[in-house]
Amino acid sequence: MSFSVAIDGPAGAGKGTIARYISEKFNLKHLDTGLLYREAARLVIEEGGNTLDVVRLEEIAQKVDTHHITEENLRTEEVASVASQIAVVPSLRRVLTQKMRDFSNDITLAYQGVVLDGRDVGTVILPQADVKIYVTADEQVRVLRRTKELESVAMQTVLEGIKARDARDGNRQTAPLQIADGAIILDTTFLSIEEACEKVAKIVMQGMSDILVKTKIS
Repeated sequence: MSFSVAIDGPAGAGKGTIARYISEKFNLKHLDTGLLYREAARLVIEEGGNTLDVVRLEEIAQKVDTHHITEENLRTEEVASVASQIAVVPSLRRVLTQKMRDFSNDITLAYQGVVLDGRDVGTVILPQADVKIYVTADEQVRVLRRTKELESVAMQTVLEGIKARDARDGNRQTAPLQIADGAIILDTTFLSIEEACEKVAKIVMQGMSDILVKTKIS
């Protein structure tokens, strides 16, 4: 049985930490889909930061390797801003989306399945995921969390960045950030990260149990 979990939500809601926890707890292959856009953004910045050359953006997307991405130098506000800008380009999204699906379909015996986190996992990348979760939180809480992560960045800068990304992600024509059909909504505003992780773990465990029951019946 290959089990799939899709976790979506805006920046600072906790989806990445939750996904990593679920990955370790249930032995699921994990991919932070946002890192692919950040890696593409890093390459764009290296070339001078031209976010308007659609043909070149698609070529850069082809270079992104889902199995060889590290978070080093990708967790900056500059990279995040450029990533959000290029993420509206349909041709770039198509290339990266296919890479994400290929990653999800390449499940070895070492794993029980896959967990992907991002902004369009349950709606576009894995619409047939066994479990879909939408993680959200109050904007101010998300800003505080992200400011703690980015110790050298002022809170106002983080706020402006999150507002801009939320607007771009929610309003883009291709794969906007939205709640997937059948997704369970988890508001982490008043939850510790440990509490949030445990709540999602229970949801995933129930999903696995349901699959086993259906398998036995069929």
